[in-house]
Formats: sequence, C-alpha cells, structure tokens
Amino acid sequence: MGRAQRRMLPTILLLGALVLTGCGAKPQADPNDPLAGTITASGSTALLPLASIAAEIFEEQHPNATVNVSGGGSYNGLAQVAAGAVEIGNSDVAATGDLARELVEHKVAIAPFVIIAHPENPVTGLTTEQLARMLRGEITNWREVGGPDLEVMVVSRQQSSGSRATIVEKVLGGEGDISPQALVQDSNGKVVATVQYTPGAIGYVDAAYFRPNKVKALELDGVAYSPEAVLRGEWPIFAYEYMYTRGEPNELTRAFLDFVLSPEFQEEYVAEHGFVPILRDPHR
Repeated sequence: MGRAQRRMLPTILLLGALVLTGCGAKPQADPNDPLAGTITASGSTALLPLASIAAEIFEEQHPNATVNVSGGGSYNGLAQVAAGAVEIGNSDVAATGDLARELVEHKVAIAPFVIIAHPENPVTGLTTEQLARMLRGEITNWREVGGPDLEVMVVSRQQSSGSRATIVEKVLGGEGDISPQALVQDSNGKVVATVQYTPGAIGYVDAAYFRPNKVKALELDGVAYSPEAVLRGEWPIFAYEYMYTRGEPNELTRAFLDFVLSPEFQEEYVAEHGFVPILRDPHR
C-alpha cells in the first residue's frame, strides 16, 4: 500500500462508519442510562401487532433500550413470565390460581371480538343461543337459523389461544366446548382467510383483525359490533388485554408499561388498531 493510500485509509473508515450510522445502526447502549437494557415479551397473538408497535416507538424514544416481542399464545405468555423467561407475558385471559398470586396484572386494552361469516352468506345475525349451538356443533346447517341449505363449518382457534378461552366463557357460558369437528387455525389472520374462502364457514376474530372487505360481520341479539357498543355494555364478547410481570417490574419495564398506558399511545395507536383504549373503560 502506497503512502497516499495509507493517508486515505482513516478517511475511508470514517466515511464507512458514517454510512452505517445513517443506515440506522443502533448506537451502543449506555450502561449509565437507567432505561438501558432489554425487555422480552411473549404471549397473545392478538396483542402482538400492538405490542410490536409500542416496542418500535419506545426504542426510538429510548435508543439504549431494546424490546423484543413474540407471540405463542396467551397461556404460553403466562407460563413464560411466571418462569422468569420473559419480562412481560401478554395475555387475553386473566391469570388465575397460583399465577394470579405470583404475577402482577397490567390491563392495557379492551379486545372486542367479531363473529364472522362467509361474505355471501345471507344471514345477518344470530342470537347468542344460536351462536353457542353452532360453535358446539349442535346446529349443523344454516337453514336451521333461517339461512340457505348449507353445512355449517366452524372455524376456531387452538386450545392455547386466549381468544378461544374468551369465546368459551362469553358465548358458551362455560357449558361444553367448541365442536371437535371445528377447523382449527393458529392465528386470527388464518381464521379470516378460511372463512373468506369457505362457504358455510363461521368463526370469530379479534376486532383488530376484522376485514370487512373479506368477511361478513354478524349481529348478535340484534346488536352490531362497534367499540361504542362495547363501552355501553351492549356487545358482550370482549376480553381485557394484559401485560403481566413477575412481581413489580424493574425500572425499564415499568417505563415501557407507562408508555403503553399513556394517553398518547392509547388514543392514537390502541384505537387505530381495532382495540378499545383501556383509558375509556368505565369500570377501570
């Protein structure tokens, strides 16, 4: 290497560093920053998109913090936070028993559910009793509820899903379970896609995943779903979204939870993504 090339090398290295910085390379964490470190959260797939957005914005505001979010289902989230494997367990269901005594509950949103059917199904609504009988496999043809001569295909979530637990509680009233003949899907998105392309299908999804251009929403007991109907107590199918910690959270985790519960995030992002802001809950 010639003398001129050696003189240019530091400049080349500096320019390379500037390029990397400009491409979004995250600065090295400052160990003296009280909000430096890593938070790991797992659990509810329904809460996953909202938690991911919160993580992204929080990282932008706190460059020394990293928030890793994954799904896996509510019950997995509860088990992992109880075992100390993650800092936050996201869940659609409330912790009970020993878990309730060990974990600290943080309600972050209301998650309503929409009952969906194939877009060409002429049925516009069901009673809660009809819906329950369909989900249990007792009503097997749409003509039994005033619809066409078409076999009912129940599309449900897996046993580890908090969404399924909510439907069993709110619709079935704890009496029986979803039909064993139901077509089980592991995400809200797959439920929507299956109902969209399956004549005779009926399913349930978190309102955040409802796509009116793909599937049809059914009324329940003469009430159409809306966030306002939930707050008025007219739409009973909803769950609280929780972020559980094992004991009181550390300073970094507390800062993240405070951000999720801030009016700014609740009104701008929670509502925008199909949830009802917990700050509007009259029973909070």
